Amino acid sequence: MKKTHYTLYTVLFLIIACAFVSSVYYQQKTIVSADNHVDIASIFSFFVSKTPAVVALTSAQSANVSNSDSEVLVNSSQSTKAVVSDEPKIVKKITLLAVGDIMMHQNQIDSAYNKSADSYDFSEYFKNINSYLKDGNIVYANLETPVAGKDLKYSGYPRFNAPTEILGELKNNYFTHLALANNHALDRGVVGLSNTIKNVEEAGMITLGARELESSASSSTINYQITEKNGIKVGFLAYTYGTNGITLPKNKAGMLSYTDKEQIVKDISDLKKQNVDVITVGLHFGVEYSRTENASQRSLAQFACDNGADIILGDHPHVLQPIVYLNNSTNDKKCLAIYSLSNFISGMPNLYTDLGGILKVDISKDDSLGINSSSITIQPEFFGTWVKRGTDKSGSKYFTILPLDADKIPEGIEVTKTEEARLKTYRTFVDTKIKAGLVGVN
Repeated sequence: MKKTHYTLYTVLFLIIACAFVSSVYYQQKTIVSADNHVDIASIFSFFVSKTPAVVALTSAQSANVSNSDSEVLVNSSQSTKAVVSDEPKIVKKITLLAVGDIMMHQNQIDSAYNKSADSYDFSEYFKNINSYLKDGNIVYANLETPVAGKDLKYSGYPRFNAPTEILGELKNNYFTHLALANNHALDRGVVGLSNTIKNVEEAGMITLGARELESSASSSTINYQITEKNGIKVGFLAYTYGTNGITLPKNKAGMLSYTDKEQIVKDISDLKKQNVDVITVGLHFGVEYSRTENASQRSLAQFACDNGADIILGDHPHVLQPIVYLNNSTNDKKCLAIYSLSNFISGMPNLYTDLGGILKVDISKDDSLGINSSSITIQPEFFGTWVKRGTDKSGSKYFTILPLDADKIPEGIEVTKTEEARLKTYRTFVDTKIKAGLVGVN
């Protein structure tokens, strides 16, 4: 009888022991991957010591481990490591669209005027290109005219001042950033520049290369602008070679960014301190109507690239100039540059001045490399456009931007034989001289 009791007690003890060990095992399993094994020694050690295991992630490890797509493995010595799953990693993406000059010649102003309403209608400009602009998280243009208000009189070349209605049309067509640093910025003086800054901002867009001063001390001026979209920070700078001989008074010198290498170095350095992901620099430079960049443009673009620019957007020549990749001489990075984006909308009739385009830059950011480290990828495309000047059924003249590719021109728009001959020349030029710079480079 005693032997039977002894056997029962032994069996009961083993059942209780197994139940306890099993309980501990499942406690451990809540912090251990189901696909990983914990050896019995670690569990037995836990049972004997009655001390719970602790998962301690460093701040760097915490940044790299998420509950949804990473797992933590704890071994018998309680060391910790991140085990990355095979699930697809999340890459942040945005699209930057950049176009050239928004101009307002007298023939444009006259054609848009509605006498009965005493107002201006620019809705024809973008309606046939609107579907391409809506894809941008950031849509950039060079505003090559003051928009200083009716009191300063509207006029075209040589001293521009556009009706304020153009700003509403730009905003309605997805434009977000307007560079004001160009040679026509002071066509209406300091008051005109100040009014333009105010009007652009009130229309809901961002000014680049120009700003109201917070104080009379130009040394305190912040020349850059930072825009963050989808977790990607883009820094913007814009500079002009001059303002047609019109100068700012000394107490307003900081209102406009002029091309100065020391200032460019300082401004890019300031942006780097803000931990931006991409630095975009607008340069108003070059020779008007030349379809090839000159040595001065190449030198300044290379200088900006060497000091940290990632994207260079050129304008001023009023015609397209090549897209190229520049090698940063201080590291292995490349910089994307287009020497001139040409006119996007203007009243210029000369050959190539009605040819423009949209530079589309897809920017991707991969944070999976770890804390304070990420990979930025820039993938560009170029889409040609042209300005059609026509007369509607009522006899009114109009200007509208159209796609350059023949199969993308909307139905119902008549292209004359003269226009088609010009477009054929433009398509060859864009394919061989502009897009050619993008071939073979990721």
